[in-house]
Amino acid sequence: MLSRLFYQQPIRLSSFSFSLKHKHFATMSPAVEQEQQLEISIEEQIRLAEIERDNLEIVKKNRADPAIIEYEAYSHSSASEKKHSLTVSTLRGPGMIIVPPVMFYNKTYTELTSVLHLGKNICGHDGIIHGGLAATILDEALACVAIPALPNMFGFTANLNINYRKPIMSNQWVVMKSKLDKSEDRKAYVSAWIESLDGQTVFTEATSLYVSPKAHVKKPQ
Repeated sequence: MLSRLFYQQPIRLSSFSFSLKHKHFATMSPAVEQEQQLEISIEEQIRLAEIERDNLEIVKKNRADPAIIEYEAYSHSSASEKKHSLTVSTLRGPGMIIVPPVMFYNKTYTELTSVLHLGKNICGHDGIIHGGLAATILDEALACVAIPALPNMFGFTANLNINYRKPIMSNQWVVMKSKLDKSEDRKAYVSAWIESLDGQTVFTEATSLYVSPKAHVKKPQ
């Protein structure tokens, strides 16, 4: 995996307001939205998912914490990278990853908490999120804490170990956490896991080694 981060100032997403005629959307889950795809436009499904995401307790708690930095997902990526990215483009939309994850760093960019929704159309066994998808999103979470520790903030996945603890049922919000364990010259050792919103269940764990290349690698524009 090729990643590079260019840090920006902390962001705060705009709050979503809606009239009383939409008050039932506050408790409407993406599961319901996806069942109503023929009645609700894709744009509306995305809007409702954003509202639900922004009202999750873990999201509100992190946004209220002055020690936490919110980072806009994929803001470091070029137009070409976004266009050809598996998670930014191919897997984005209702039934898959309906909205980008929200990302929260500590002040040193060594720990990250991400919140995202996994839909019902990215399964291996019916109703269970595909293990390859879990590995993919964990790889990205690992990169987010590895890359800042590498020379020129640039590197590749050299090794990825996955432990599947419990099935991730589809159509739910999950939390990914990752942290930098150790950095040595051109190497960064990192770990991550996917857990339930309440933090009581760990679904999948991962450890990884990221390496920054000796020679300069030109990044696509």
